[in-house]
Amino acid sequence: MAADVVLINGNVLTMDQARPRAQAIAVWRGRILLVGDNDAVRAEAGPATRVIDLGGKTVLPGLNDNHCHPMGYGFALEAVDASPSVAAKLADILERFRQAASSAAPGAWLRGRGYDDTRLDVRRHPTRWDLDPVTGDHPAILTRTCGHMSVVNSKALQLAGITRDTPDPEGGRIVRDEHGEPTGLLQERAQELVRRLIPEPTVEDIKRALVAAGKQFLAMGITSVAEAGISKPEELRAYQELRREETLPVRTYLMMLIDDTLEPIERLGLCTGLGDEWLRIGPLKLLQDGSGGGRTALMSVPYPGEPDNYGIAVYSQEQLDEAFLRVAKLGCQGAAHAIGDRAIDMILTAFERALAAYPQPDPRWRIEHCGLLRPDLLDRMQRLNVLAVPQPSFVYYLGDSYLRNFTEEQLALSYPCRAWLDRGIVAIGSSDTPVVPAHPWVNIRSAVTRLTQDGQRMGPEQGVSVGEALRMFTVNGAYGSFEERIKGSITPGKLADLIVIDRDPHQVAPEELHAIRNELTMIDGKVVYEA
Repeated sequence: MAADVVLINGNVLTMDQARPRAQAIAVWRGRILLVGDNDAVRAEAGPATRVIDLGGKTVLPGLNDNHCHPMGYGFALEAVDASPSVAAKLADILERFRQAASSAAPGAWLRGRGYDDTRLDVRRHPTRWDLDPVTGDHPAILTRTCGHMSVVNSKALQLAGITRDTPDPEGGRIVRDEHGEPTGLLQERAQELVRRLIPEPTVEDIKRALVAAGKQFLAMGITSVAEAGISKPEELRAYQELRREETLPVRTYLMMLIDDTLEPIERLGLCTGLGDEWLRIGPLKLLQDGSGGGRTALMSVPYPGEPDNYGIAVYSQEQLDEAFLRVAKLGCQGAAHAIGDRAIDMILTAFERALAAYPQPDPRWRIEHCGLLRPDLLDRMQRLNVLAVPQPSFVYYLGDSYLRNFTEEQLALSYPCRAWLDRGIVAIGSSDTPVVPAHPWVNIRSAVTRLTQDGQRMGPEQGVSVGEALRMFTVNGAYGSFEERIKGSITPGKLADLIVIDRDPHQVAPEELHAIRNELTMIDGKVVYEA
């Protein structure tokens, strides 16, 4: 039987340690048939075989962004873009809201995201008094790049009933000025006081957002993602409908939020791994703290200059223990968002207690982000075989705020890829988009160089090699979703998810890795993107 597609004259970086490099690949029925030299692969071609001459270009397995928010990314493409790359001044953000208000239906919500107070010209968060003059009678919400806090205007506060007398909700904070008046900044769970008023997207809205996000992923060479938060039936249904219609753009591993989905999962007896190679249920996850850049990550010591600020704990230790005991009893994979060292400490305690009560033969429990470590926490991660799921590009996009928020000692073990790999802890690459852009080569550059936007090096000793960074976004990503047998490397029998890039990353100066461009993306051996 002849191959459906052969790719010849290439520089194939297989990520398979048994055969790291090759010239050519044969594909049959969506799987890798043969990896070898040109002559061997040409022998698999028949009269109907499509032959792609790579002309010496580099081939890699499709990249895996193992913690991101495709729904949020798709909706962010429709929102007011307040990111520093397009709105470096507060006046720029306000003008964008003014334009959005001028064309919005009366009373419609105005939504924006992506601002970073540490990179704004005013070096502060916007306030409701900034938003009010440009938003008129529209309720408005502007979400910080981290997603852990939002600024709303006075109309939104009024609709939510938030006044100076409103107490802070559990796990959240209503920021107030020196007179006790809400400034419009809502941190962590305080955002829910307003978000619950915004009309929920329909299944069709979600499907549209997922397709829009998927097109962007494919153009970047990302063929697999992990959706970091399913909380509503409509979200799961949107994914399922796209899969049934065979229009889901990228392979997706679904993280189910414990607060919203644990009880129905228990009732139905569902478990991690249910699904197929396109769509699978992943871990059961919760969020324990905030963000490092926004100073809400839960720390064991206070933030510099703020002796009373240790960040925000969303749950008590007892609540964490109870949640993950239930996860372990189900036999599911557990996962938790934890950035600050105190949050990581609490999560590891809960993981350890849960898995001691209900052991699993191969748990692969995960800490998402896993931002600021201590040596004792590394020891515990190693002992428990916990996976780390960092976002190396946080160093680039958010690192300058980390340099202001943390000490040199803390930064020496921030997103510590070198320390993880040296200890045999599996570190998995991801972006957390739309928190920061999904651009994979900025991410890989950050893992190698540890360079911030301002050209400083954040914890430089934690840099890894190009090959190690590539493994984080290929082989390790597949391992994080129990799919290493079907993807992550260019190996006979695995899925034919391939990308063609314009140069060999091993031959590029580390500081120039971000300039690599994706030229072709294949899933199941079919071309789904061409530059």
